[in-house]
Amino acid sequence: MKTVLVTGASSGIGAAISRYLSECGYYIVMVARDEEKLKSVAADLKDDCLIIPFDLQDLEHIEDIFKICEKKELKLDGMVHAAGINRDMPIRMNDIKAMEEVTAIHYYSFVELGKFFNKKKYSREGASIVAISSIASIHHDKGMCTYSAAKAALDVAVSVMSKEFLKRGQRVNAILPNLVRTPMVTDSPLMLSDYETRAEQQPLGIIEPIQIAYLAEFLLSDKASHITDAHIPVGGG
Repeated sequence: MKTVLVTGASSGIGAAISRYLSECGYYIVMVARDEEKLKSVAADLKDDCLIIPFDLQDLEHIEDIFKICEKKELKLDGMVHAAGINRDMPIRMNDIKAMEEVTAIHYYSFVELGKFFNKKKYSREGASIVAISSIASIHHDKGMCTYSAAKAALDVAVSVMSKEFLKRGQRVNAILPNLVRTPMVTDSPLMLSDYETRAEQQPLGIIEPIQIAYLAEFLLSDKASHITDAHIPVGGG
């Protein structure tokens, strides 16, 4: 049984990925801030899992996640970085603290997670990393300066990481979804105000989280054994 660490596992895309990977026979290490929400998602999983409540903004202690896995005698075969927050705002209302929070969750934490994931004591040769980026990293819209920049930085990290991790045969790829039906979208006032316009730009419809889970599982699996540094858009048309 392969073991995969999923960040942002308490809701949205991360929760969908956790559920689907469990159905496919993976052992899931679920990471998110809210322990109760993690437990709720864990109850839906096919098999047992490991819950690690952790705030990824605590960059100095990210290795603790991997130390817990090691203590449980779990060596990772994969990691999905699905954690994400959004603080949409016009530049005229920009808030530095919000910029720091968004960048920490999407970019800084991913680099730190990768740094420790790559260590031989924490992961296996040929392991796979999947970053959930966004179409916003390449298509920029009003109010999304910080979010788009953080996702663009994440894309760069994926490319650099994919080259550096080849020494261990580890692959690193990114998925770039357009509008996905998640709480991060439905709870965002700016997104909701422009929801119908954005939805019309996706002729195939708003993306369901399970569609991203299908692609993440493919990239984690041996079926994608020769794919690395791919940035795959899921645009909905």
